[in-house]
Amino acid sequence: MIDYDFSYFFIVSQLLSICRILIRMFPFERKEKILGRLRKTGRLSINEDAKLFNVSISTLHRDLEDLEKQGLVKKVVGGAVLVNGIQFTTHFDKRLQNQSREKKAIAKKALDYIQDDTSIYLDHSTTTTYLAREIKQRSYKSLLVLTNSLQIPIELGGVQGIQVISTGGAVESEFKAMYGRWVLDSIQRINLNQIFISVGAISVDNGLMTQIHFINDLFPELFRRSQHINVLVDSSKFYKLCTFQISPLTPSFTIFTDKGLPAEIRHEIEAKGVKLVI
Repeated sequence: MIDYDFSYFFIVSQLLSICRILIRMFPFERKEKILGRLRKTGRLSINEDAKLFNVSISTLHRDLEDLEKQGLVKKVVGGAVLVNGIQFTTHFDKRLQNQSREKKAIAKKALDYIQDDTSIYLDHSTTTTYLAREIKQRSYKSLLVLTNSLQIPIELGGVQGIQVISTGGAVESEFKAMYGRWVLDSIQRINLNQIFISVGAISVDNGLMTQIHFINDLFPELFRRSQHINVLVDSSKFYKLCTFQISPLTPSFTIFTDKGLPAEIRHEIEAKGVKLVI
């Protein structure tokens, strides 16, 4: 006779094991979270916080050792503390400085595609932040900007002729972004003429990719809300690979990139009917 109680608990235990695997963070994400917790509490306990980050004590020890080598934390008995006087920057701040010249050039090109008396969506990426700074320099009578970014309302708030609407949502401080059901609900309430986004990686074969789980949920819904999808990516993104595939390349995409993109990749992208702006 089958022991149903045993079978039930066995299945549940296996599902829990799978869930624990799926929710594990990537090392760089976990280290950012460790720093965030230290900023809030001032001290980290290895035994307690290993459970919080869903890692083993030895893994947390290695993370703290890496952070200590960078001069960000100091290991003490049973945990770690922040190093006094360190100026912390978020993951967003770091990315804002990467490929900055290329991102600014891409933003200037994308600006020419934004028309007055329209509604657009700007995501939380650093490239669209540069685009927001370009928008601020141009005169508009009525431009509506919907965004899940925490930074873009700072850039465009109070600028005459521009109405900024925040999606609201749960806050991801390291990316200066909002995510969750609130963001999706906001998108469904507004008709968008164009959307401007960026991704972690892009290729002819795999299309748009990301390493961030909430982007994988957000972008497909965005794509259903507008027929004009503008993807702003510097050429370094064509040499990367991310975990989540958002969408294959389609003719509805206009890709803005820089002159560093090889001619071979340009031809392959254009062969798919995708407009490329360099």
